[in-house]
Amino acid sequence: MKRTLFALAAALAFAGAAAAQVEIVTDESALFGEDAGATAVEKVETSKEGSALAAFLKPAGVRIGGSFSGSAGADWTMKDPWNAPSLDAYGLDTVAAGTLFFDARPDEDFRVYGKMKASYPFSTTKTFLTGADYVAAPGPDVATTSGSISVPNLQVFELFADWNSGDQVFYRFGKHTVKWGVGYFWSPADVINLGAIDPLNPTEQREGPVSFRVHYPVLGTQTNLWGYAVMPQGDDPKPEEIAGAAKLEFLLAKKWEIGLGGYYKYDTPPRAMLTASGAVGSVNLFGEATGSWGSEKSFVTDIDPLTSGFVKSEKRRDQLFVSGTAGFMYSNSTDHWTVVGQYLFNGEGYADSVRTSLIADARANETAIRTALALAGLPSSAFSGFLKGLIYNSGQHYAALSLSKSELFVEDLSVGAFAMANLSDLSGWVRPSVTYKLHDRSSLELAATFVFGSGDGEYVVLNEGTALTLGCKITLGSGTF
Repeated sequence: MKRTLFALAAALAFAGAAAAQVEIVTDESALFGEDAGATAVEKVETSKEGSALAAFLKPAGVRIGGSFSGSAGADWTMKDPWNAPSLDAYGLDTVAAGTLFFDARPDEDFRVYGKMKASYPFSTTKTFLTGADYVAAPGPDVATTSGSISVPNLQVFELFADWNSGDQVFYRFGKHTVKWGVGYFWSPADVINLGAIDPLNPTEQREGPVSFRVHYPVLGTQTNLWGYAVMPQGDDPKPEEIAGAAKLEFLLAKKWEIGLGGYYKYDTPPRAMLTASGAVGSVNLFGEATGSWGSEKSFVTDIDPLTSGFVKSEKRRDQLFVSGTAGFMYSNSTDHWTVVGQYLFNGEGYADSVRTSLIADARANETAIRTALALAGLPSSAFSGFLKGLIYNSGQHYAALSLSKSELFVEDLSVGAFAMANLSDLSGWVRPSVTYKLHDRSSLELAATFVFGSGDGEYVVLNEGTALTLGCKITLGSGTF
């Protein structure tokens, strides 16, 4: 059965704020900082066993480990529960996923690290053409037949080598996650990693590109210099497509960590970024700002049913775009509760008047667009997909808030709530949840997700109404090894 975008999002969100308590971390950079073993160290006296750094990095063969995540969850969605309550979609989500990593240190100055990922279903079917694969432009006399092949659902998530020059300059080459921004739910300053943060799972490690990194920690200070050469993606990369990035990190007033950086790639808008993180009392604060001269986004200027894609659009390369975010995190270990909030200004979003006008034009041309879809052999319901693509991430102001409390009344009971809103059109959704720990390796979660807003609000359109989703999930056997 066709699921709504919201139903899929809710399936991903089953963990919610409370699920962060069972998040499996196998990212060594997250455990040990930007680069394990490559941060600045105090100079110590040499003993019979050598320096403290040498002792810490003494070769220890190959370490192997990983994680397993297992769960089964079901959800039921009503698109308009308040006016026409009926079950519109339901489904089962089964998760059986794992990672396997190796960490090899043949000597104290050289390290190789790799991580693989696999998840259920453990293979996917891909179709291909035979016959036409061997000619540049097959004609009518070239026989082409279709076939399929089962491909294992495996991914090389990280594979890189670390080495250094005299414990002063540290190098890394290969595929790895880049620690660039400081945002929790959003990180507009991070333009290096291959994907954005998933607000529904903000602590999940993101996939990074293949890059060459140089790290120079200024001895005797807490200042760091980072340089990156980011290799291009695609089937036919060119040397001029290599991107360059650099970042300076330093402490301000002994309590605020400031980052200044820039990113440049041929034929793409150059970017500059500023990050800041610190604390005021027991509240951790963070913020980012980024600016680019031009944008890679195609801005819709008009709705036209006779145009390919039904829209007229343009690139804007001679305009300054500025985006920014600010947030906070507070944890109380005594009362076992945590709150995280963040605001995002999306500089590449549409002004409210422009956005409202585009949506109104799309509604006015709905009949013509549905007719064009039918002539192209597509169902008229594809209009919903067109409207979702037009409205997705179109606002300029967003906010997210997460609340969680563990050990509520009893040690094994936790509650949480997560909310996200487009402040430009006052649409959004909120998801309260309750989790009970059944065993050291299993837990049961019950959750409900409510969508709110007007008929043309972003999250109402994406979920095809002010939807309500009820869900339950049992986590089974998750852990690390």
